[in-house]
Amino acid sequence: MAIIECKSAQPGVPSVWVEVEGITDDEVTEIRNVLDGLLESEHQVSTAVARTLVIATQISPSANPSDLWQHVIYRHALSIGWNDNRWKRVSGFALERALAAIYEPRLAPYRLRMRVLPGPVANSFLSTLDANIRATKVDLFLEGETIDGWGIFGAAHVKASIAERIQDDVPASRVLMGAGLMSIALTMDAKSYPPPHGDCVNYGELGGRSHGVKKERLKRNYVEVDGQFDGLFSFNLRTPESPARTPSGKRIHTLSLSEYQPDKLVRFLVDGFGPT
Repeated sequence: MAIIECKSAQPGVPSVWVEVEGITDDEVTEIRNVLDGLLESEHQVSTAVARTLVIATQISPSANPSDLWQHVIYRHALSIGWNDNRWKRVSGFALERALAAIYEPRLAPYRLRMRVLPGPVANSFLSTLDANIRATKVDLFLEGETIDGWGIFGAAHVKASIAERIQDDVPASRVLMGAGLMSIALTMDAKSYPPPHGDCVNYGELGGRSHGVKKERLKRNYVEVDGQFDGLFSFNLRTPESPARTPSGKRIHTLSLSEYQPDKLVRFLVDGFGPT
């Protein structure tokens, strides 16, 4: 177990120290050194952050992926002088690329892939759906290979936290689902409150602290009641999974990034694609 400092943004407020399971203090130092090195060697900062998460899951496979993202990588970025605005500009694209890289070898045996498409290619495809959706509203495209070649069968909307404008993706998600395509959300469900407002434990926003309270229930309703996505996959191990049956028939799934393969996300995509 590692002990990680969580500083307050307010002057004069003492830090709190968070216990993070599944990782040692030495591994925290190793991962942060990896980030420092990649920030020096990579041309794109987002590539450095993405590669760091991929490597972090290999160094500490038992750790909660959301804690690696929130406490090990994000808090180190703050400690070397980043502010929240810079983190937000970089981290969204970094998370997309990290998840695509992690799942590339896992999906390949099933002739599937999940990737960022060039803007013109993405816009060309979206224009066929007879809806005003731009590529900026789709983070990753889901593709499968048949005898006719690679084709798009859905999309993944990637969010570090549920508060991160996920409702902005709903119109695109509904259009995709209406066209018979899959539309899923992938999230770190990362949310913690630094002192003096909280203890910095990364409970997330989907019920990790107190499953069922009104605020958290409303956010779960995006999937479980309203069915705005075909499924939501949380990489925060504190996120409670949906029951087997929900009002919408759509569920929230919880998983790590180091599970025996095929994991829940891979099986979901295989089942959703159909031909194998």
